[in-house]
Amino acid sequence: MTVVDSLPPRPLEAQELLQLNESDALELAVPIEDEGRVSGVLVATDAWVKGLAFDADAGSWTVAETVALAEGVERVDGLQSCEAAILRFRGDDPDAMTPEDAPGTYEPVVERPGDGDVADDGDGAGAAADDVGTDSESPENGDQKARDEDENEDEQAED
Repeated sequence: MTVVDSLPPRPLEAQELLQLNESDALELAVPIEDEGRVSGVLVATDAWVKGLAFDADAGSWTVAETVALAEGVERVDGLQSCEAAILRFRGDDPDAMTPEDAPGTYEPVVERPGDGDVADDGDGAGAAADDVGTDSESPENGDQKARDEDENEDEQAED
């Protein structure tokens, strides 16, 4: 069974994308969208990268492009090429995209322990109860940074 054959006849939910990413058959599965249901996904193994796009008219997934990772072809180049192919499949011009309107402009923020309430859904991993991430420029973080700097100055003064 191919990767495309294993996908449901609709855009993917976030949990389904996580399951795809955890698949032993793939090394990487990432969406090109930054939120909502996934209708464009980049998948990769050590030998190739594929750009998969959901075709709403046909109600199925299609391979927009495959790039073989042969000698001299870096994975990042394959990922970029496949993302551009997905955008063209959708009728967008990848060369005309700006960072503001590109679908993959999401900048993930890693949640650190103690940064928010975590809800446990029973799998032991936990999930953020609120929006994931923190704003490093928020007043709370600025206050903590100032306290940390004061502590460092106090320790240096004692030396």
